[in-house]
Amino acid sequence: MSSQRSSWAPTWSPSAPEPAQPAAASKPNPPPRAPVPPVIRPPAGSGGGGLGRPPSAPPSNPSLGAPAHQTNSAVLADLARQARTARGELQAAQEAFARRALTLYESLRIIDDSLVQLATHVLGNSVIASAWFSSRNHHLSQRSPLEVLMVGDREAVVNELMRLEHGVY
Repeated sequence: MSSQRSSWAPTWSPSAPEPAQPAAASKPNPPPRAPVPPVIRPPAGSGGGGLGRPPSAPPSNPSLGAPAHQTNSAVLADLARQARTARGELQAAQEAFARRALTLYESLRIIDDSLVQLATHVLGNSVIASAWFSSRNHHLSQRSPLEVLMVGDREAVVNELMRLEHGVY
């Protein structure tokens, strides 16, 4: 054994009686819980609302655009109708595009190569030059250079390009 003494000392006095706890401080046991009734579900496929309610319609899926109870043939017929509508809209857009392309081609025949080169030189590049030909211009009576060329006034367009080249706005 060792000769060292323990430094542990009780925090309560052994001669003092333990304090009695009052009856109000003790926690009473909680009352027993009532049993939870089991959840009764209707059989699968009955669609019933339960408890005397009329059967509810199955939820529809708005992303498909058709109620869930619709048959496959009805869904296919609806999709075919939507495809026909989209095909018609696409054909109309293609025809409009073809008309614009033809108009552009005809307008390009009006603009000769020397005028395109002059506009590209003055304005910096061909993209800006092509945009300039179709934009309205204050000095051309709020008409585009292309409109002015269509009526046959090539000199007015050349004069406007020369003004731009020399910095006269």
